[in-house]
Amino acid sequence: VMNVLDGERYKTITKETAGVLKGEYGATPAPVNSELQDRVLEGKAPITCRPADLIEAEMDKLIAEVQEKAQAENVRLANVEEDALINGMFAQVGWKFLANRGNPAAFEAAPNALAVAATAATPAPTTFKASTETYSVTVDGRNFNVTVGPAGAPLAIQPAVAETTLVAPAASTGAVVYAPMAGNILKILVEVGSTVAEGEAVVIMEAMKMETEVRSKFAGIVTAVHIKEGGAVAGGNALITL
Repeated sequence: VMNVLDGERYKTITKETAGVLKGEYGATPAPVNSELQDRVLEGKAPITCRPADLIEAEMDKLIAEVQEKAQAENVRLANVEEDALINGMFAQVGWKFLANRGNPAAFEAAPNALAVAATAATPAPTTFKASTETYSVTVDGRNFNVTVGPAGAPLAIQPAVAETTLVAPAASTGAVVYAPMAGNILKILVEVGSTVAEGEAVVIMEAMKMETEVRSKFAGIVTAVHIKEGGAVAGGNALITL
């Protein structure tokens, strides 16, 4: 989806796709594209053994991290091991769930079967609005706005107000990097004053359960950062201004 939106084939490779090309998920059923594999390997060798054998045990570290965070923010953990996995696997989204697990107001209310049935059984009243049309009429060199109702009866006749030319404020000349789709901000890679090259990654987003780099189409200096880590954005929201 990212590449379709950008209009360039394989311009963006998500973290998970790069992992498949590197062999982090094991052998694929069919050979992968060698050019794409070389691109993500950056001179390194692909993984050919059992990938899990290369991962250091980190459960103790994850447990310590979630316990420290819970103590600092006064959050009560339900199951330390499960909560450590939720926090470790889903970053900011997982922690938001843990921190608000006992707060019903933080989540969408569960559907009420009786309320849903009552709403479906009671159709909304239909409102009919009489159709009116407004015309600009010139009489003896003078302009009038005439509003006509049903059956052609005139409802209002007013002298036309002379049009005023509005001068729009000068638009900002800064280039803006927009969110290609809705998602969560995992990491901001630049700050105000940073120099950005064309094609450089400026933000890492989580969209559709995958981590994606958002790259700038322009070169310049960052003048504004409109987002914060852990926040949510909609497609088309401004992320960075150069």
